[in-house]
Amino acid sequence: MFGLPAIIWFLIFIGIFALLYWIIPLKYSWISYLALTFLFAYLAYRVTPNDTDDITRYFHEMAFMREYGTEELDRVVEQNLFDFKNFRASMYYVYFISKFNNDYLLPAANIFISYALSFITIYKASRRFDVSKWNTFIGVMFFISTYWYYDEYSGTRNGISFTLAFACAYQLLVERKYMLLSAVGLIIACLFHSGGIIPVVLIILTELTLNTSGKFVNFLLVFGIIVGAFGIRFLDSISDNSFVKGIAGKVDTYEADSTLGTLTTAFMVNIVVLAVVFLILLYYSIFLLDNSRAGEIRRFYKFSSIVCYFCIGAIFSPLIFLRFARWILPLIGAIIFMLGRQFQVNYIREKTIAYCHFYAPLSISLRTKTQTMVVLLFNAFTAVHLWYLCNGSSMVWLHFDWEMIE
Repeated sequence: MFGLPAIIWFLIFIGIFALLYWIIPLKYSWISYLALTFLFAYLAYRVTPNDTDDITRYFHEMAFMREYGTEELDRVVEQNLFDFKNFRASMYYVYFISKFNNDYLLPAANIFISYALSFITIYKASRRFDVSKWNTFIGVMFFISTYWYYDEYSGTRNGISFTLAFACAYQLLVERKYMLLSAVGLIIACLFHSGGIIPVVLIILTELTLNTSGKFVNFLLVFGIIVGAFGIRFLDSISDNSFVKGIAGKVDTYEADSTLGTLTTAFMVNIVVLAVVFLILLYYSIFLLDNSRAGEIRRFYKFSSIVCYFCIGAIFSPLIFLRFARWILPLIGAIIFMLGRQFQVNYIREKTIAYCHFYAPLSISLRTKTQTMVVLLFNAFTAVHLWYLCNGSSMVWLHFDWEMIE
């Protein structure tokens, strides 16, 4: 477009979002989120995939769906192509998009759905807890810089499944509204991709262990993958259910690929993202759990903690870890920072800076004295990760086909 590389347009669109965000009153900031969602979706529509991308295989399948209709659906179920037999929601999603006779609507829809769900969740959290415009902006930028755009553009099912599960988790754990609709959303996430089952299990675990000692649950989570894999294989050995066997097959794939890129820069960057989110969670915990609205935050904090400990255990199963690191940790990091920083500001304003510096408990005093440094470091990490996203991640494959565009 206009002779500029796709990655430059990605950055331009972020700049447009930032401009709109600061021009528009906070109450109507959803307009800037909506604009960026459409711009990112439009970019996905214009980008040309590489031959080795997952989205290219979906393009081929959509061509068959257009030509043979429901007969093709019967064939992919019978042969279990793309594992559609076990995860029908994604099959019907791809089939629906194929009816528009334009392959590029699929990646555009992938991006639109994922970013729309993410921004809706962030916006709802910022409005519910009266987060300032500045703190919300920092959280949003962290999300944008750490959420892997190109992986969602190409992967189709993974990002939507994980993002949908997270959006429903927030609704169930914090808003406590539209419970039935959220439950349906979680079912769809499970039927969209096998990976979506894991965050759903963690949501259930959050509810079951809300009043349980965190140390036991955290220990269980770190070693949960080994136990979970054993359990799935046991069910596979005694069951003929195709869904169970499909999950068992995924477990074998995850373990077979356990050495996938564990020493690559991308993998190490994702570990750093986990570390940053975990440290932010610990740093702001005292403000999140010790205020007048702690009851509303407690379940989400517990879920975030469970996800972080699970990710520590999942480091040795990289395919699982990477999906959490690229599609759920960015949202947790954004929301935890927004709420934690706002509650910290509110606390200091209420108690006065003098009290927090000299008379408050040591845990409060240290956090008060280091608040500016933490915000600066968080911003610095966001900027560095945005640079990496554009120069070292899968985004380097983002490109236009000039002949097709012209």
